[in-house]
Amino acid sequence: MFIGHFAVGLLSKRNQQLPSLAMLFVAVQLLDLIWPILVLLGIESMTIDPGNTKLTHLNFEFYPYSHSLLMAVGWGLLLGLGYFMFTKNKHGSWLLAGLVLSHWVLDFITHRPDLPLSPFTDLKVGLGLWNFPVVEIVLELALFGLGAYLYFRYAKLKRKTAYWILIGFLFVMHIMNVVGPPPPSEIAVAWSANLLWIVVAWAWWIEKE
Repeated sequence: MFIGHFAVGLLSKRNQQLPSLAMLFVAVQLLDLIWPILVLLGIESMTIDPGNTKLTHLNFEFYPYSHSLLMAVGWGLLLGLGYFMFTKNKHGSWLLAGLVLSHWVLDFITHRPDLPLSPFTDLKVGLGLWNFPVVEIVLELALFGLGAYLYFRYAKLKRKTAYWILIGFLFVMHIMNVVGPPPPSEIAVAWSANLLWIVVAWAWWIEKE
């Protein structure tokens, strides 16, 4: 799941009182923003394994601190608490916490059984939708399309062109992930994953007054 996570963030933006789109994107992708840092530090690990599933070449060997269910709950509460301390927006804080957890739920649906429940158990889960590529691709693109349309409808954007360029950029990145060749190395994957921060900055600029 890639743009499906962004779709959930877009669908969550209903009015101007909620957290910014940038914060919503941070929330839905927080686990994937933490993960490459931990990989580069040697704390978590993955390997390039073509055919690991029909839609991904990555074998997520060890990532309990970024992607276990227990830590997803913990990261969500931490982000929500931090947001509340700065804004006193209780609704927005709980929304962000829930969006962090939504990342794990969507990964649970798409990943093979490689998602740990906690750093303290070897039990791993996953429904493996990535092994049913037609169904997964259609569902993810439909969710993203719906999110992009509804956000554009409800948001009062001054930079409409920049918004649709961002949507197009995410779409192209998704297609490249689906049909592209295996990445050259694990380090290349980890460094490129940090480019998600560009999407966060882009979302912030789109809504900036």
